[in-house]
Amino acid sequence: MAKVMISLPDDFLKKVDQVAKSQNRSRSELIREALRTLTGGRGTRRRAWRDALAPLGELEQQWVGEWDSTDIIRYYRDTRHGREDRR
Repeated sequence: MAKVMISLPDDFLKKVDQVAKSQNRSRSELIREALRTLTGGRGTRRRAWRDALAPLGELEQQWVGEWDSTDIIRYYRDTRHGREDRR
């Protein structure tokens, strides 16, 4: 594997290190993944999100027109404040 030297502002590098630590990754691993995403290389993470969200899209298609979110929000708002059940 080749090594590359880059210069980053100190504040930016601190942010990179914080993110890497929060994700239990090395700095190099985080930067490689960011560059892969930017360049479209491999794209494993992007495909994984599409695959994970696909079932939600199917559910959305099934539920369209089945319920009104505004009515549900009003119901919970009104019952939380002691108003009569409107259903």
